[in-house]
Amino acid sequence: MSRRPIRTVVHATALIAVVAIAVGACVARPPSRPADVVLIVIDTLRADHVSLYGYPRRTAPALEAFARDAVTYDDAISPGTWTVPSHAAVFTGRWPSFAGAERVPGDHNLATPINDAAPTLAELLARSQFHTAAFVANTAYVARTLGFARGFDEFADWNLSTANRLERAFRLWLPTRNDRVFVFMNILDPHEPYDPPGAYKRLFPGRVRSYGTIMTDLVDRGIPVTPELQAHFVSQYDGEVAFTDHVLGEIFDDLKRAHRYDSALVIVTSDHGELLGEHGVAGHGGAPYEPLVHVPLIVKLPGNVRAGERVARRVSTLGIFQTILSTVGVAAPPGTQSQALDTEHAVWVEDVSAVGERVRVGYEGLLKLVTFTSDTGLRTALYDLGADATEERPTADGSGAAGLRTAVASFAAVDRPVNTAPVAVVDPEREWKLRALGYIR
Repeated sequence: MSRRPIRTVVHATALIAVVAIAVGACVARPPSRPADVVLIVIDTLRADHVSLYGYPRRTAPALEAFARDAVTYDDAISPGTWTVPSHAAVFTGRWPSFAGAERVPGDHNLATPINDAAPTLAELLARSQFHTAAFVANTAYVARTLGFARGFDEFADWNLSTANRLERAFRLWLPTRNDRVFVFMNILDPHEPYDPPGAYKRLFPGRVRSYGTIMTDLVDRGIPVTPELQAHFVSQYDGEVAFTDHVLGEIFDDLKRAHRYDSALVIVTSDHGELLGEHGVAGHGGAPYEPLVHVPLIVKLPGNVRAGERVARRVSTLGIFQTILSTVGVAAPPGTQSQALDTEHAVWVEDVSAVGERVRVGYEGLLKLVTFTSDTGLRTALYDLGADATEERPTADGSGAAGLRTAVASFAAVDRPVNTAPVAVVDPEREWKLRALGYIR
């Protein structure tokens, strides 16, 4: 993974303060309020495979063009390593363990729903006279049973598994609305199985047809990650990214034809990245290496304010929640931890591992501290991302990390709200969806 600028130094006191209940910060230079809000989350898209972020393959010309109208955040970190906690954090403005939607300890596939006590973006915007609509491809995890449909007037989760189908549904729906809309899209194509359509299979070199479409299956069976195997899956993943980018361009064109682009707040990001053989691992939802948590984040403000600007400071995609509310003039509810993207803030990652460990990540400048907490105690790994950008060697020199360790410990010690929502069962329909995505084999 190529080195990228990491410049923010957040002192321990600032890191600790984020756990307090916030009223909600405002954007430093608030633009005019948008007519519409469009939030696009591309499932499983790692930033360093997007040409906008310096990737040598031209995977994202449409995003590059979009970025000329927008603000690009070079170092955006997702609060989670897989779909459920990261989406829930953005939807509620709360870190995953506060939002409640996380992995059931010890189960690879089950997750708890969003805490009923945490209002969602759709609920808040619906109360402010937005018509709310969702177009969802990942129906296994961005699911009604997990609370993700709360607040949406329309929740389209039928036959939208490919980006072009989702775009067509959106294109047919858009002209029917004459009111102010909040649109959420979840696009799934970069997720396994890597099976880009048509010419996108051969767009980049390295394809070996016999390897198939699911890298995690081969790695989990103990097949070594050889250069040839990795090249195949990278070529197919990149093909999926390029196809998704092409469809993104069509979505932007749809907004322009409807005269809804210029005045809209449009945000494009991802819920998490993907490991493509680094550390001998494939997939996501595991150890929080940078390819899993560093995601693209491009924000087009109403009237294209700050067009073409790039922000090097590290931010959390949790800030999307407060940025949207601040821009449209809606007050954040009690319990919100999100701060607007242009307000300096702490950056955390949280997860529950498949074996039940609580995983937390904190950052301070070039230092990254990963903690694993279980009934047997605490394990930690400290990385210096300046000297070891690929996180191959935890550093033994922790002399400069005392403040970061204190901040992570303080964040971990804060009481979390009790989530009384029932655990969603894996019914036959969800089992089929999970099998299609490679989670159940």
